[in-house]
Amino acid sequence: MERGCALFSKSMTYKIELDGEINGKKFKVLGDGTAPGGGDFTIHAYCESGELPMSWVALAPSLQYGFSMFAHYPNGITHFFQEAFPEGLTLDRVASFENDGTITSHHAYELDNGCVKAKVSVKGEGFDPNGPTMNKSFVQMMPSTNHCFPDDDHVRMNTINCVQRSDGSFQQMHIDGVYRAVGTRKVNLPLYHVVDHQIILMKDESDQRDHIVARELAKARDPWLARSGLTA
Repeated sequence: MERGCALFSKSMTYKIELDGEINGKKFKVLGDGTAPGGGDFTIHAYCESGELPMSWVALAPSLQYGFSMFAHYPNGITHFFQEAFPEGLTLDRVASFENDGTITSHHAYELDNGCVKAKVSVKGEGFDPNGPTMNKSFVQMMPSTNHCFPDDDHVRMNTINCVQRSDGSFQQMHIDGVYRAVGTRKVNLPLYHVVDHQIILMKDESDQRDHIVARELAKARDPWLARSGLTA
């Protein structure tokens, strides 16, 4: 039976089912995506429950960043996010918005005949009703570099994102996530490395629902400019 990176050597699809709540307002988002390879993948997601009660930009990391199995990894860096399959993996993450609220999420990923399926629960608390997350005045998420490293029997990935407001100013968002392989098989953990991410948000004029089209580019790299005996 194929496992690990061999499962991701061809074009794949993915789906997300996200149940969310923010400041007590519940919502549900569904999405379908394609991942042709090379660390470039796109999802079309819509709010099944009606109008999304928060900014799509603020929700974007919960839609895309967790699909790390589609990131491009060069030879020499262990691709834990692919090696965990076919059993799958989970992600628990906290996104803290500077001077605003916090989004806590749980993600479960499984592989079904070439399609990665994700079930996600999201809870946002403490957001200013007049702030950019709730009044939807964010316009884009800036590119970021994520730090990825082993921690006991799992992998942590964290970063500081800058999110741009409609007035041109920025708000910081700190993201800290823990990925765990599902099952009893021991999955090799990577050494410290970084993953460059960029999310491009678009609209589909043919879709009249409250929706977003999110394209992500994600590429891992070795950040060391020089090696020493202390290098992890």
